[in-house]
Amino acid sequence: MKMALTHLSGSLKGRTQYFNTDSIRFGIGGDCGIVFDSERDHPVCPFHAEITTEDRTPTIRDCSGGNGLFVNGRRIGETPLKDGDLIQFGDGGPLVRFRLSLDGEAAGKPWRAMVADSRDIVVRTPHPRPLAPLYLARHLCSDILRYGSPALRLTTVLLLVIPLAVITALGLALYHQRTTIAVSDQRTADLLRRLDTGRLTREEMERRLEAEQRAVESLRREQEELRQQLATSLRERDAGRASEQELQALRRQLGRLTDAQRSAVDIVARFERGVALLQGGYGFTEKRTGRPLRYQGLDALGNPYADKSGNPLVTVEGEAPPVVIYYAGTAFFVDRQGTLLTNRHLVRMWETFPPAQEAMAAGFEPDLRLLRLFVPGAAEPYALTVVQVSDRTDLAVLRADRPPPDLVPLSLADEAPRAGESIVMLSYPGSFQTLLALMPGPISQDIVREAGGNPVALAEAVAKRKLVRPLTTQGHVATVSGDSLAYEAGSATGSSGGPIFNAAGQVIAVNHAALPRVGGVHIGLPIRLAQDALAAAGRAAAGEPKGRRP
Repeated sequence: MKMALTHLSGSLKGRTQYFNTDSIRFGIGGDCGIVFDSERDHPVCPFHAEITTEDRTPTIRDCSGGNGLFVNGRRIGETPLKDGDLIQFGDGGPLVRFRLSLDGEAAGKPWRAMVADSRDIVVRTPHPRPLAPLYLARHLCSDILRYGSPALRLTTVLLLVIPLAVITALGLALYHQRTTIAVSDQRTADLLRRLDTGRLTREEMERRLEAEQRAVESLRREQEELRQQLATSLRERDAGRASEQELQALRRQLGRLTDAQRSAVDIVARFERGVALLQGGYGFTEKRTGRPLRYQGLDALGNPYADKSGNPLVTVEGEAPPVVIYYAGTAFFVDRQGTLLTNRHLVRMWETFPPAQEAMAAGFEPDLRLLRLFVPGAAEPYALTVVQVSDRTDLAVLRADRPPPDLVPLSLADEAPRAGESIVMLSYPGSFQTLLALMPGPISQDIVREAGGNPVALAEAVAKRKLVRPLTTQGHVATVSGDSLAYEAGSATGSSGGPIFNAAGQVIAVNHAALPRVGGVHIGLPIRLAQDALAAAGRAAAGEPKGRRP
């Protein structure tokens, strides 16, 4: 007769055994059909019970000699068994569920029997109550894999494998995404370090200020040394009774230097208010999502969180302040309506800056977010609109939101300059650091304390005290060509866009760049090109306006 015995507790717990026989012995003896573990199943005797079949009726008989046999909780000596009866071998001994397998029944253990047996095992197994579903699932899966039909096994495997595969795939995708984000953030942080956002700590600002003060003092000493050398040479020649021709040459050289200084003083007095300090700032947005590049956060002093190397930590997630790269340069007024000339790269700084180009190649788009003007003597900044950007040369035409009071626009020269001609340039080399370096120590220190390393606050603090003034540098024209003018004069970062005057106070060129391998030699754009840019801006204004304000 076909029978199935499912062990619910004891040393064989979880196993289901199938028999097609008329007699089964139970005990810990080796001659039994079902052998329990003598150490774990103490109440079981060597020959504890026997199931026999007569007239297709299974009967169980107690052979323990006193340890007891229980069926459905009642102690018995001998009794017929029905499908589903619960057999216990001895008081506290192992529990076994008896089941009959009918002829013609499908191969494998029925689903309902598996569920019932798994539930019985869990009920009789000590475990934390919240973990009961996990224990039930474990025993049910074990039963299915051991005794289920092939179709049920395949279905179970698929139900287990598919969610695990999905979870694994999601985990791998999340890991890949996090890895990609981490690599992107690191690459962006490296680019950001090279971009130099202009946001400095107070200590870094003070360090740069000291360096700028040393540079300004060095320039002053050089000018004074040149004057002293010429005067000393004149005295020595005069004392040595040098020829009148040599004396006259020295006197003319000294006279030209003196005249150039007087001319510079006159140009500053007339046109200083027309030469303004331009401040800009641009950021980046992710092309794919449009999300701005942000700092991961700011500390209590307003400084970005940084890694161990001091590099700002950036991301495209969250709500922290966006990354803005600040810069400064020079622009000058050419009419009383507030029209200005400057360099193209001061409104599209990212076009010529390699780290910005790398950020764009990494999937980011530049976005101009700040463009304003600080006029000498004005406490408040002026907003700027980009009117025209030249496609041919490094020039741009801007418009201030209002003309400054008592504005004297700069006059543009009609004639081309000549080599050897003396020049004067008004600009803001070194930008705000240079302005601070030219101030008395207590004032510059007070401004640094007020603004910290924030370039926006720093500019406003300088303007509020009406301390914005261009720096005057002098030199002479070296060479003149069709589209460029080379000249020798002191300059530095921030002089971009500065006007270059002749001795008559007319603008002959717009400062463009310095020759990196030739100290003191700079390139200007002839005023003819600037006049072409202004004419193009006028034509654009007569048609459909193309200007925009950040």
